[in-house]
Amino acid sequence: MLIQQRFSLLSLSLLALNFLPFAVTAADACLHPPLVIAHRGASGHLPEHTLEAYQLAMRMGADFIEPDLVPTKDGQLISRHENDLTHTTNVALLPQFADRKTTKRIDGIPITGWFSEDFTLTEIKQLKAREPLPALRPQGAEHNDQYSIATLAEIVSLVKQFEADTGRKVGLYIETKHPTYFRYDGQTLDGKAIALDTSKKLVQELKRLNFTDPARVFIQSFEVQNLLELKRQWMPGMKVAFPLIQLIGDTEQAYLPPKDSFSVPYDVFYHQQKGADLKAIYPQGAGFLLSAAKPLDYSALLNDKGLGFVHSYAAGIGPWRSSIYQKHSLNLKPFVKAAQLQGLKVHPYTFRAESNYLMAKDAKTTFSFDEEMQALFQQGIDGVFSDYPDLALKNRTLFLKGCSH
Repeated sequence: MLIQQRFSLLSLSLLALNFLPFAVTAADACLHPPLVIAHRGASGHLPEHTLEAYQLAMRMGADFIEPDLVPTKDGQLISRHENDLTHTTNVALLPQFADRKTTKRIDGIPITGWFSEDFTLTEIKQLKAREPLPALRPQGAEHNDQYSIATLAEIVSLVKQFEADTGRKVGLYIETKHPTYFRYDGQTLDGKAIALDTSKKLVQELKRLNFTDPARVFIQSFEVQNLLELKRQWMPGMKVAFPLIQLIGDTEQAYLPPKDSFSVPYDVFYHQQKGADLKAIYPQGAGFLLSAAKPLDYSALLNDKGLGFVHSYAAGIGPWRSSIYQKHSLNLKPFVKAAQLQGLKVHPYTFRAESNYLMAKDAKTTFSFDEEMQALFQQGIDGVFSDYPDLALKNRTLFLKGCSH
């Protein structure tokens, strides 16, 4: 059962007063409505990355659904937010897999659990999905242990069937998780190198599945090398041309190695630590990367030089939602407009409706989900990732109604 949420909005006239400087931007947004991307499917309602969550998001009207992909032991791409299956499946309860529990270093961070690369697809199909935030989202936890783990092929089939049933084309906004780990650093439980280029594998699969319309696919990554190689090597070689999105993590250096890796493109950090030849790995960006501070953190990609580098291979950026606002306001930082002036789309993540995820207005109060959506649309954001695509879509509809007045 889906939780019905009250939907109360400020009047558009009040919002127009609050965001009057953005009137021109809002007019442009009226002509090019922002995308609504269902983050891990309708993950505020159902366990994430399941066919059921994707199907619900499409029925709600999402423009794109977002699968995160990790590989199995036999090289199949499945949809999980992480290769650590501990908190999003029932694997810990299955005695036949008790001996698969181990500790690995993922992007340099030790994690104990069960990992996708230690299971064949046949074994993965014995698992069931679980809600990773059961206390916060009991509505999702009601569906624990009911849904299977989805493959990329099954997701493409679902989208094609939805189009056949409804006539509506929904796109895939795909992320390959931890590409450096799977290609260079990771091992299976038996000590064998994984050595899989998941980005190359993704394009091969999309080609095989005949899902190659560039208007219906984005490929995103927190890393740089795989996007550069997709742009200059894998996509041209396979005669496809999907728009690429450079994801942006923390920009305040709050999650630096060795404690965390969310502040750095891990591939650059990894190659710098190994003393690798950056000119060979990043021929398009060697000058930029060699001149940047070490470790390179995501803020370096948001100044004019960094955005210029990103624009050489990507169609847009996906900044962390906590990094886009000026303090205690919904006014966007200058890099958002600077990126758009460079020709980059800006699709921030992730917008959630629960109170603990709302943005601070001051020390005691927060902006509502609806206020935040309207402010973003008024300022011309190109798209939003939301766990609640239904609420984001209602806000977009309201915003677009105001365009006709």
